Amino acid sequence: MEVNLGGYKDVTDPAITVRFKLRGSEDTYFLAWTTTPWTLPSNLALALGPDIDYVKILDKESGDKYILGKARLGSYYKEESAYEILESYKGSDLAGLRYYPLFDYFADLYDQGAFVTVLGDYVTTEDGCGIVHTAPGFGEDDYNVLKGTGIPVVCPIDDECKFTSEVPDYEGIFVKDADKQIIQRLRDEGKLVKRENYLHSYPFCWRTGSPLIYRAMSCWFVKVTQIKNRMVANNKTVNWVPEHLRDGRFGKWLEGARDWAISRNRFWGNPIPVWQCDGSDYIEVIGSIAELEAKCGKKVTDLHKHYVDELTWPSPDGKGTMRRVPDVLDCWFESGSMPYGQLHYPFENKERFEKTFPADFISEGLDQTRGWFYTLTIMATALFDKPAFKNVVTNGIILAEDGEKMSKSKGNFTDPMILVNKFGADSLRFALMNSAAVHADDVKFSDQMVKDVLKSLILPLWNSYSFFVTYANLDLYEPDETPFEKLRNPLDRWMISVLEELTANMDDALSKYDIQRACTYLLGFMDKLNNWYIRRSRRRFWKSENDTDKKMAYNTLYKVLMTFIKLACPIIPYICEEIYQNLKRPGDPESVHLCDYPAYDKKHRDYGLEKMMSLTMQAIVMGRSLRSTYNLKTRQPLKKLFLVDRNEEDRKILTGMSDIIAEELNVKEVEINSDETDLVDYSAKANFKVLGSRLGKAMKEVAAKIQQMRSDRIAQILEGASHKVEFGDHQNVELSADDLVIQRTEKENLKVLNEGQLTVGFDTEVDQNLLNEGLARDIIRAIQTLRKETGLEVSDRIRLVLGGDDEVKAAYEQFKSFIESETLCTSSTFDADLDVPENDFGVRISIKKA
Repeated sequence: MEVNLGGYKDVTDPAITVRFKLRGSEDTYFLAWTTTPWTLPSNLALALGPDIDYVKILDKESGDKYILGKARLGSYYKEESAYEILESYKGSDLAGLRYYPLFDYFADLYDQGAFVTVLGDYVTTEDGCGIVHTAPGFGEDDYNVLKGTGIPVVCPIDDECKFTSEVPDYEGIFVKDADKQIIQRLRDEGKLVKRENYLHSYPFCWRTGSPLIYRAMSCWFVKVTQIKNRMVANNKTVNWVPEHLRDGRFGKWLEGARDWAISRNRFWGNPIPVWQCDGSDYIEVIGSIAELEAKCGKKVTDLHKHYVDELTWPSPDGKGTMRRVPDVLDCWFESGSMPYGQLHYPFENKERFEKTFPADFISEGLDQTRGWFYTLTIMATALFDKPAFKNVVTNGIILAEDGEKMSKSKGNFTDPMILVNKFGADSLRFALMNSAAVHADDVKFSDQMVKDVLKSLILPLWNSYSFFVTYANLDLYEPDETPFEKLRNPLDRWMISVLEELTANMDDALSKYDIQRACTYLLGFMDKLNNWYIRRSRRRFWKSENDTDKKMAYNTLYKVLMTFIKLACPIIPYICEEIYQNLKRPGDPESVHLCDYPAYDKKHRDYGLEKMMSLTMQAIVMGRSLRSTYNLKTRQPLKKLFLVDRNEEDRKILTGMSDIIAEELNVKEVEINSDETDLVDYSAKANFKVLGSRLGKAMKEVAAKIQQMRSDRIAQILEGASHKVEFGDHQNVELSADDLVIQRTEKENLKVLNEGQLTVGFDTEVDQNLLNEGLARDIIRAIQTLRKETGLEVSDRIRLVLGGDDEVKAAYEQFKSFIESETLCTSSTFDADLDVPENDFGVRISIKKA
């Protein structure tokens, strides 16, 4: 099972083809292929595919006759002239033939049926020669194909996988180290037909990196096949994340489940509680320490192997002494027993266990579909006919940035504590929880992932909290709550409404253990909070008077922050706790993690307002994107914004929100239309794929007329109208938008962007007044930056002196009052000779606290 969890490596091994002489023939041989030459001394049979085509050929060079798979001839002979086909067979025709052993170590087993051809469905002609050398002591297929034949299993290696005295020529040699000697011997004896190197996947110990050897051993088994159907049925009741694993990877693994070998020949481990009579087959399975004490007559205080192995008692059948079998349990048996073992069930905590079983959820890596998840399922089904868990979150593997597995020896990752100290534990935690790793996919981890969380979530959350605290302290705000139905400002109602939407979404995602979806909701909400609600509400907090609107803004932001950190605390616990400790009121729980998780309240939703704000924000986001694409900086006012939407209800919303849109996109006018005719000119070509089959030879004539269509006619077709085009002898074809390939060309001084049914466009012609205002806005930005750099409080008033060239002076004089109001300036003057450094806009600035 441990190998199934990962441990295969691609390695190059010697692959050899050996000839086995057919009994009763002087010159006929079976050819068999193997990548484990060291198993050849233990060969007892040759396996053939029952439906595979085989041939006996004459090797013209040697004069010998070989039997092999017909499809493999090309791998052994470059030219067909090098051999002659003498006979053809199906594999089933060749079963039961006897041959001479390669070595004489186990030649006496011939009388027990060894050295015979058998049939195996696993045999293919993909490589080798279509005949498989079979050593039942060293392969599962080998063992199964000879099971029930009476041929014994031989396994002439010891616990260190070195040959025993049964193979005296190689006694004491590690099996894989014997390959070269065995190959040389076969060559010297004329039994080696071909040697090559073969790249294949081979199992290695994941702890030591040593190659693993398949070896037949006597084991204790759990009869999993007896409960397999119940395991499959119980698994159907489990919520898997991702869902496809339930019936896919894990479900199919259960369907193919085989009996489970639970014994291990090791010193350290939990001793198997089975005692066997040393004089008969009588066994006893011990179920508790008390039972063991009663049997052996001693006090049992230590369950380690070296202690319990000394505990014996007379066999009840009177034929000897009961002694413990030497094996220990597979550690996965113990892992599968975890729900019971951790509570010492059924000897203690019986009621507690039965109330909490199955577990609400567990989480582990994808590889545990063949490990812990599997053994938990076996044990729970066998004991209780239940699954061991109700929900399971399956993780992928966190890889290094280059896709390699993270390794201490390679040092291909940053120390986690460096990341925590640099970006915070919450950033690291969120980066992983918001990755595909929680959906069982592997993730190439990078430090940038953690840094991005700091920028997209942690700092925005802290900034919104800091904004609230700064102004709340200035105004001596005492936390309160305004009922939703009494909120008058649309921004407040919208913010509480989307907060309830977040609550519903988070509850749904976390209830389904969809952690990444929950993380996505938090990011989306934080963008709405910072980049819309707080930014649109800033002036409400700046106002000097404590009016009702300002109070409602405080109450709204306080509720939003407190609810958000309660929703987010399972994912980013540390920053949420820090914020909670400062915002909590007397009587609140001591920690955010002791608070009730917020409950959704549908009465606090305003769907119409949400749609209105969503469409408004879409228009603004598209406008900003258009500005960015064409380097139209946001602080430069533009003459006009065009909004085009064919939906009448949407146009009404955009009209009602046009002032906000104009302010956000810094335009003087917003024009809303139902078509794009004022923004673009249309031209069209025929869609040959659609029209060709309908028009045939007339296609060329109609295509020419389509290219001559006017822009306004094409616009009408886009709106759903149809248009008839005449061709030939008074024939006509009715055209729709699907029949055309339409091209849009922006009109002069216009930049346009379309997304779905919404189109935005800017008139980019800028006159001197707009240039002056743009410069004034740059001046305001520079003053605000200087205020922050000089340590002024957000409420401090200033006295301002500006200097610069004639353009700066013109902008200042035209927009003096605007500059003063935006920067809390009590007085300002312009001094062309002001002796301070210029900024990037060619402006010199001096400020003093008023």
